[in-house]
Amino acid sequence: RWRRAYLASDTGDSSGVQSTSLALPDESRFTTCMAMSEDQSLLAAGSGSYDTNMFFVQSLDDQLDVKASFASKFPIYSLAFKGDLLMAGTDRNTSVLYKVDRARLLGYAVENSIDATQGVDGPLVRCVGTYKNKAAKSIDIAAPGSHIPTKRVACVEFAPAFASGSGWPPSSVAPNSELFLSALGGVVNIWDATRNQQALRVEKVSAQPVCRATWSAQAPATLVAAAGFDGVISILDLRRRGKAVAWRTAQPEAAFGAWLGGDGYSSAGACINDVAWSPFVPYWLATGGEGGSVRVWDLRYAAADGAAVATLRHPTNHGAIRSLA
Repeated sequence: RWRRAYLASDTGDSSGVQSTSLALPDESRFTTCMAMSEDQSLLAAGSGSYDTNMFFVQSLDDQLDVKASFASKFPIYSLAFKGDLLMAGTDRNTSVLYKVDRARLLGYAVENSIDATQGVDGPLVRCVGTYKNKAAKSIDIAAPGSHIPTKRVACVEFAPAFASGSGWPPSSVAPNSELFLSALGGVVNIWDATRNQQALRVEKVSAQPVCRATWSAQAPATLVAAAGFDGVISILDLRRRGKAVAWRTAQPEAAFGAWLGGDGYSSAGACINDVAWSPFVPYWLATGGEGGSVRVWDLRYAAADGAAVATLRHPTNHGAIRSLA
């Protein structure tokens, strides 16, 4: 009885929400992704264009200002910002790491720059690493009910700080190394940014593409949630030896689609576009997708019967949920 559906109008309040907009100088009009700097008023935006496809925007009060734009070698389909590092997912199986001189981008003095050795003539953004992700074995013709294989890296995300003594990351990883994940197809790749020859972990979580994978920031920060087109939610525990999937459940639409078409088939409403961990309760997880509702899952109970602890939906808006925060 404690599981129920909520209408967004019962709990939401949009009266105090203020917004502003800015047209990016993207001639292709193919903006694909954004990432916010954690400690600066700086936003990075990516485009699927082959020309100018990386934009940096400063946010000041209610104004947005394009500070710089660049042409990356490949189109950009996902971004992650951490400190002076920007990770970009491309359409060539690869994730590309850039170092961004944020101080100069925002107009600060060169001596305050994190990369002051470059001087005023140094690059504002420079590539410092390229990582080739692995995906499930691709085929030329997709089977009925399966999505066409893609080389687009759908998601990149830097790892949070890990708790000491948790058993992860491996002892071979330097204490100051940055770790990140990349989602390609139905596979999640875990990388050490200082080593681009081989991923630390390669975990296949689905036969269908993963739309979103995200770290849990709660200690010991070894859990990764992943979900995508098939409506199945997987929790990876990186401390486990062998296959890292420790918990899995599916949305009701996914189970219905599997009943109709067997393995690999899911209804359109089953697709999960985004996943977000609760910042306060370590075993709560939210998902949103094409079905137009947000579901909250309690990892202590939901795996047994696939039922979410709560479902939130807008009473009149039946569009898809694209992102959660």
